[in-house]
Amino acid sequence: MEEKKTDEKKYNEKSLEKETPVAAQPQPAPEEDDDVATAEDVAAFIRDRREREKKEKKERAKDEDVDIFGEHMAPENSIDPYLEPDPTLPWVKYEESVFLSRGCKRCPESYVPVSETETRSCSKVTSCNWMRGIRQPGIKPFDCVEVRFKNNRKEFFRLPDGLDVTEGDVVAVEGTPGHDIGIVSLTGEVCRIQMKKRHVNPEDESIRKLFRRAKSSDLERWVASLNNEHEALLKTRRIAQELNLEMKVNDVEYQGDNAKAIFYYTADDRVDFRTLIKVLAEEFHVRIEMKQIGVRQEAGKVGGLGTCGRELCCSTWLTNFKSVTTSAAKIQQILPNPQKLAGQCGKLKCCLNFECEVYADALKKFPPANVSIRFKKGLAQYKKTDVFRGIMWYAYEGENDLYAIPAESVKKLIEMNRNQEYAEKLEDYQVELMSTAALAQETDNAEFERELKRMADDMGDDETQSAPKEQPSDRRQRNDKQRNRQRPAERQERAERPERQERRPNQGRGAQDQAERRLNSNANSARRDEYQRPRNNPGSGRHSGRRASGRDRHEGKE
Repeated sequence: MEEKKTDEKKYNEKSLEKETPVAAQPQPAPEEDDDVATAEDVAAFIRDRREREKKEKKERAKDEDVDIFGEHMAPENSIDPYLEPDPTLPWVKYEESVFLSRGCKRCPESYVPVSETETRSCSKVTSCNWMRGIRQPGIKPFDCVEVRFKNNRKEFFRLPDGLDVTEGDVVAVEGTPGHDIGIVSLTGEVCRIQMKKRHVNPEDESIRKLFRRAKSSDLERWVASLNNEHEALLKTRRIAQELNLEMKVNDVEYQGDNAKAIFYYTADDRVDFRTLIKVLAEEFHVRIEMKQIGVRQEAGKVGGLGTCGRELCCSTWLTNFKSVTTSAAKIQQILPNPQKLAGQCGKLKCCLNFECEVYADALKKFPPANVSIRFKKGLAQYKKTDVFRGIMWYAYEGENDLYAIPAESVKKLIEMNRNQEYAEKLEDYQVELMSTAALAQETDNAEFERELKRMADDMGDDETQSAPKEQPSDRRQRNDKQRNRQRPAERQERAERPERQERRPNQGRGAQDQAERRLNSNANSARRDEYQRPRNNPGSGRHSGRRASGRDRHEGKE
């Protein structure tokens, strides 16, 4: 410590010697807000700090081969003065990939198939070949394959002789005109089944050909065409708006050779787009094809999230669209609320058809809902139905109080009305329904009792293994003592009732012991029967504190 103090004195003396004597001048009085940094000071501090961080990062980059965070730092205008973020944190830059709509995350390599995990994670409508690697003996392999293009567009192509492809191969196929680039999604017998489902004849000569696996030159031209799609979509929408065309351009798909572009649009009425085609051809210098689609197909191409929180069915697995009517909602007893029944496309949700048949089958067991029931108290009218509970709600005419009646009781009441017989009142047939909270509480209680029973069984098994085995003579003496403690009335009642001598196959002394345990427990008091029942092994000489199960209580009453 003394050496450090001497060094500091020497350093101070040298610094005083270097300084030149200057006449003391009066300093201006400090202002009150000198300690508050201005905007220029903050900007200079941030700039100096970033420069220092860049220098340190360059020094670290010499030792490390990979820079994890990259060079993208947070811009100055993104700093919120209220949140006070650290300006040294990296700014994550998101780059959208144009290959996600084609079924891959990045540009595929030539003659290298895309992995199954990558195609399934990026594909909007996946295909599963459940017969992959299975070839039927004596049958020639199927010569057609299914090829996937942008979003959910898929087509079938015929293989040339001598070429064998697998799922995930990037191939060049015949276009109109030129060629297109796609990814093989199905091969083999499953492709034959898919063609039959879409009503495509495999022997038809109009099926186009598959040329080869895509080469590096094909992929370069394909990537160049993909990069033009987003800009072409924005320009087309602006041109259609300038021409006052009542149409919505949804998507643009370029062909693999950059010679043709397909423009998908939706419109309520017929649109005259001849002028639009001329303008687009002069703007993009490609062949233009306009294709009109419906709002359901638009939702499948664009994608999104439904009210259930998951991706839309039409963009993930649903390939065929069935008409959805309001009768499907009525069958399922759903209130006709347009805001809840409409999907992202503005039409009725496709999921209304999923469970409609189950509800229709269940409603066959119900009586007709348009029949009113007459009582001596008044006329009861139908209000609503709970299909899975088997309950129908009725209310007196002119009143709002609902009464829950089982469907079987409703059938009997309708039959009585046909025979000119009338019940006293509706309240006699009402059933009490358990609320959701009470049902949840009952479920929790049952689960708690099962857990206690399991814990007691585990403890009993452990103690039984450690406890000494009781001799048969001791067990008989214990049973005799319990019988002597019985009350005379109970002994007489048990003597008058014949004893049950049930013996199941593959059971020895354990079945007899169990019968004795049930008979002995019948003579005990209610508290002892509930908390001090013997264990399954009567030789342990120990009583359990668990509650008797429903089966034991039922057998004890017999």
